[in-house]
Amino acid sequence: MKNQFLLLVVAVCCCTISAYSGDDASGSTPFEVDLSEPYHAYEMTPADKKWSKSLVHNLHYLGQVVHFVKTDIKLSVHGDVRPGEVYHALEASDYFYIVPSDAMLIIGAPHPYSSGINGFSMHRSKSGDFIVCLNLQPGGVPIHSGAKVIIGKNNWNGRLWSRF
Repeated sequence: MKNQFLLLVVAVCCCTISAYSGDDASGSTPFEVDLSEPYHAYEMTPADKKWSKSLVHNLHYLGQVVHFVKTDIKLSVHGDVRPGEVYHALEASDYFYIVPSDAMLIIGAPHPYSSGINGFSMHRSKSGDFIVCLNLQPGGVPIHSGAKVIIGKNNWNGRLWSRF
């Protein structure tokens, strides 16, 4: 009985040593985005701003609201280019959100990270042109692998998953 328990403990330890944040059934997916290229970003309309204010009011949220708008920055996933998957924060200009990786890139951060921590929530408009972010955090769980986020080419491996 003791040997079986010891074997179980060793197996659990080995599994946790080889697991990384971002691991899931989709495996390790390579992502690339070049933040040095010029890009166009969606401009929120008065109706968009009204919807955002209504959302915040109805949720009784009192903190900072950050709006992420859709850009035409090219995102490469497994080498395939995906348009419209990179969002830029209006109130926090160093922040970029990558939809299919559920990754947050902050210029100068030591790595891309998974943003869903500490009450963080995002609410995308029906059009998909902007996202209202509540309780944005300055850091989070590191993505599977990735280097310092720069204005230039950024590469990381993570999971292929989206909260939208």
